[in-house]
Amino acid sequence: MTTTNEDISQDIDRAIRAASIAAAALGVVLSPVPLADELVLLPVYGLLTAKIARCRGVRLRDVPWSPIALTAVAGLGARAAVNLTVSYIPIVAAAANAVSGVALTRFFGHFVDSACARTNAGGTVAPLGVDAIVDAIRPGRSRTA
Repeated sequence: MTTTNEDISQDIDRAIRAASIAAAALGVVLSPVPLADELVLLPVYGLLTAKIARCRGVRLRDVPWSPIALTAVAGLGARAAVNLTVSYIPIVAAAANAVSGVALTRFFGHFVDSACARTNAGGTVAPLGVDAIVDAIRPGRSRTA
């Protein structure tokens, strides 16, 4: 059975969607404990990266882990800074954690997909800074990576 680019894209979109749902749920459940969801999201992002790499045909040892990890940490740091401003308002904190979790996870997933595609093409990958991440996950922005 031949796998098409459309099949690969659909598999990646499903993986990003599942990770986004997990990020939203974790954000809501862990909202009473400031910064707890950021710690729990790191392994979720690791699993998402592995799934996307597998879909793109990139071996785990060939994944550009360093720029991906730096981008994840920068994104989670930016998310933490934003969420700390509302962390002591229960319903608002849960909503902010869920929304920012989904936005960052979608952004991160598309960044990883792009990084794996560049790796397959023999290119290099640079981590994204906090400013690019904040700009990308700001409400009203479309997906970028």
